[in-house]
Amino acid sequence: MRSFETFDHTADIGLIARGRTLKGLFANAAAGLVDLMVDPAGLREEAATTVTVSAADREALLVAWLNELLYLLDARRFLPRRICITTLSETTLKAELSGDTIDPARHAVRRMIKAATYHGLSLIHTNGVWEARVILDL
Repeated sequence: MRSFETFDHTADIGLIARGRTLKGLFANAAAGLVDLMVDPAGLREEAATTVTVSAADREALLVAWLNELLYLLDARRFLPRRICITTLSETTLKAELSGDTIDPARHAVRRMIKAATYHGLSLIHTNGVWEARVILDL
């Protein structure tokens, strides 16, 4: 099972994330988002932060989670290398992140992502695997 992959979408990009658990799915979606923006192998674990996100349901929680990671990039220039989802319910996620401050001298930006969107959003559980599809606005 691939933890994440992309698909083309007009003027945007789609992300498919998978996991055997919901925590795994949310962590893999975050890893996929980071991978789309920079080479994660170049990220150090020099900074740590804890993130808590709430939303109305699981699907909205996934969008809020990915948008919180984009906010951390915009506000603090931070991207995670290690993602540990510590708490996950239908409406709340808490994660411990360790990662790096983006430095143009060390990190080549692959693409800038503006936001995770609700367009075409799905989150399903089939044959023991969770799968999410989300469109990312470039």
